[in-house]
Amino acid sequence: MAGRGVPVGVDADADTAGRMPDDGAMNRAMVGGLAWASIAHYFVVEEVVRRGWSLPYSRRTNVISDLGAVTCGTYEGREICSPDHVWINVSFALVGVAAGVGAVLVRTVAPDLITRPALALYAAGGFGSVLVGLFPEDTIGPLHGLGAGMFFVGANLGHVWLGWRLRRQSWPWAGQCGTALAVLGGLGLVGSALLAAGADLGLGIGLVERVVVYGADLGFIATGLALLVPRRSAASAT
Repeated sequence: MAGRGVPVGVDADADTAGRMPDDGAMNRAMVGGLAWASIAHYFVVEEVVRRGWSLPYSRRTNVISDLGAVTCGTYEGREICSPDHVWINVSFALVGVAAGVGAVLVRTVAPDLITRPALALYAAGGFGSVLVGLFPEDTIGPLHGLGAGMFFVGANLGHVWLGWRLRRQSWPWAGQCGTALAVLGGLGLVGSALLAAGADLGLGIGLVERVVVYGADLGFIATGLALLVPRRSAASAT
């Protein structure tokens, strides 16, 4: 019979030692999946805040952080004015909390997937996103930049690590899911390197940054949803 939603790579009927995971651990893992899936709210908030701009906003030439700027004027050569900046800054912080808390909760049932390095990377990325929300770009710039870098690298490198671990699982579609997650993370790391070098390949800094951020967010969302989908075990299917 089909099991409850369970962490990716964890059998619904037994853990790696052949024992049934306790309900508390399963519930924590499902809450972790919900936390990651909840990151989908960010895309709605970004669009709402973008539409509230009193100036033209270009996804190609404007960075995401411009939406969170608390003042109107010129910042690094870009005209900015975001009346609804509070909402996007709260969203940045919520994304960070969801990323870190989700990793901690999923690890309770899948320590072979959310290993200590993966947990550290996701925690660092989550903390970075919280910093981005607490310190908009036109307030304390160094802290904002530090937070953005932590999220870019931590979340995407975490996806590469988790994707590699998923590829070693035997359940159906594990290899494909792992590859997709690793590719998202890899593209995010390439984009992060371009941003650090001040290069945009003619695409525009805004588009390059969105490859980094959207890929990281989509990786969390897709993995979170996968955790919640009931899956048949090999034993119960026979």
